[in-house]
Amino acid sequence: MGRYPFMEAVNRYLDVMQGVLAESTYSELKRRFKRMNKDMMELAKLNKMDKGKGIRNCTPVKMSDQDVVAYMGLLRGRGMKDGGIDHNIDALAGLLRYEGNAAVDRAKARFPQHFPHNSVRRQDPISDEDRKKILEGAAKVPTEDWRRMEAYALSVLGICSGLRPKELRLAKLKDLNLNRSVMHAEEVKGKGRYGEPRDTAIHPDGPPFLRRYLQARAQALIGEYLISDLLFPSLQNLQKGRSGEFSVNGTTVLRAIVKQETGVDFDLRACRRTFGQNCLDQGVPLDSTSRMMGHATSKTTETYYARKKNDQAVAEAQKAWTVNTNPNLESQMQPASNPPLIGKKEYLPGYG
Repeated sequence: MGRYPFMEAVNRYLDVMQGVLAESTYSELKRRFKRMNKDMMELAKLNKMDKGKGIRNCTPVKMSDQDVVAYMGLLRGRGMKDGGIDHNIDALAGLLRYEGNAAVDRAKARFPQHFPHNSVRRQDPISDEDRKKILEGAAKVPTEDWRRMEAYALSVLGICSGLRPKELRLAKLKDLNLNRSVMHAEEVKGKGRYGEPRDTAIHPDGPPFLRRYLQARAQALIGEYLISDLLFPSLQNLQKGRSGEFSVNGTTVLRAIVKQETGVDFDLRACRRTFGQNCLDQGVPLDSTSRMMGHATSKTTETYYARKKNDQAVAEAQKAWTVNTNPNLESQMQPASNPPLIGKKEYLPGYG
């Protein structure tokens, strides 16, 4: 066993997970384990000073259920919220299971009261007012201002198609069909395993600006004597002879341009939630919305992304009850299919 047994196990685990997890997820997991390693060393040191505290062993294969509880106590003592504790414990559980250690599972069975019992809360979508600001801001950008055009196009397509950040970043030019108002997602989450390529409808607010964006894109590439099949190419990256794909940080920089100009604080995941919520608000069925967002079930959509608003549900219930209570009301509300002609059998003076 080496000097740093925790990180040795982490490196073995990360080698196995590389290529399986999304790039951004992998990077975040790597950072999380580095912080966790410091915590484990701190707890092991504490145990040497006081045998009743800390953890007895920070080697993943030897950690006990009580060590897991001690780690949670450290996080909670720092004021970490339940959501953060959940993320750390999930990461630790994956590592320990890889090492053949079910300590986290045993801890949940023996000490359930120590684990967070927080209910899932959906993050908010972009408000209607802020969504309007982004769309209006996009409409004001001159077509020849390439950098700003690309920044707004990324945000507008996110709001109007609901694609994941990675799906937007790696989208191809051929994936966008403005004649049909359809966007294709090829680089889906879990591609090659559980993810399936899909199409999604583009909200009518998107195509007017996106048509201008395609003009700007063509002019920018021609002007720099560059060729790319990417919908959102990084010219700087292409000029260096690379693939032309934006990194995650690169799309963050683009989004910051829109954020600074509009005053709207958002990320591309919020754009995705906004698409889902708008679909439901405007009458798109939940199962159709879920399918376009690439969810395996509509439960995922409702739990984490979008759900029918309460006032809309109340209005629909009242309408249904009104119709059911007054059966004749619905027929009264509908115009007659063949309304009688005015004066059909009578002579109308003044008409030849």
